[in-house]
Amino acid sequence: MEKNGKSKKNILAVIGGMGSGKSTVLSVLEREGQYERLEMDRLAKNCYLDSVFLKQLSSVLPKDVFTEKGELNFPLFRALLLKDESYRKSVEERVHPLVFHMAAQAIYKARKEGKKLAVETALPNEAFLSLCDAVLYVDCPFATRLSRLTKNRGYKREEAERMMKAQDIEKYKEKADFVLFNDGNRERTEDAIRQFIQRF
Repeated sequence: MEKNGKSKKNILAVIGGMGSGKSTVLSVLEREGQYERLEMDRLAKNCYLDSVFLKQLSSVLPKDVFTEKGELNFPLFRALLLKDESYRKSVEERVHPLVFHMAAQAIYKARKEGKKLAVETALPNEAFLSLCDAVLYVDCPFATRLSRLTKNRGYKREEAERMMKAQDIEKYKEKADFVLFNDGNRERTEDAIRQFIQRF
């Protein structure tokens, strides 16, 4: 029997730690499997641009992480969340429910319209995974992920290590229907994704 009793794998959860190569996986699923893509990180960034949500954040964050216009100073904001776990948790408690709600709406819409959707996140939860037909876990060596974050995204080594360790993603690996090992060899990774598409 298929997972959750669903025969079609139209809604995929693409999970893995930051720097694991989930965007590459999404691109191949989009191109080869005709999946639309949804990145939860982009949904979160949209929240940080919303004036109503920023007003909520202003009640729990120091004033110096905001500009004179009331917008977030993202370098200071990121540094604060890396430095102080209590602030990070306060922000996550507010932004995560919004992001998961938007993702759930997108999933329901895709189901209603009969579309295929791949939803990417580095911070899954049980409720989100239960909405999906299959879970694809993108695995990648810690050193490779660290190199990508420092060289490609401009993070300092200490920042990247702290962010990676803050993500409790490994516990979801055993829940995956398919574990894709992405060591940086694009051709091998794409072949593995094609196998996933053919299988599901």
